Amino acid sequence: IDPKIGGVMILGDRGTGKTTTIRALVDLLPEIDCVSDDPYNSSPTEYDNMSDEVRNRLANSEEVPVVKKKVPMVDLPLGATEDRV
Repeated sequence: IDPKIGGVMILGDRGTGKTTTIRALVDLLPEIDCVSDDPYNSSPTEYDNMSDEVRNRLANSEEVPVVKKKVPMVDLPLGATEDRV
């Protein structure tokens, strides 16, 4: 797992509760601050975690509304590569 992206990888046999465990973990995580109308869940404060559109809005001194959202859960197959995601 790339530390800049973050994440959790769980391996195990079928039927051992991997997905159920991760969904429960997501419910325990604190909500994150995101720009409300941004499809990429851009951070309102961390420049490296902003989309180009949000960076441009901040550069133009525009108002950037912030909302709290649950941490998204993304379920990827084991063989997924960066170029195919």
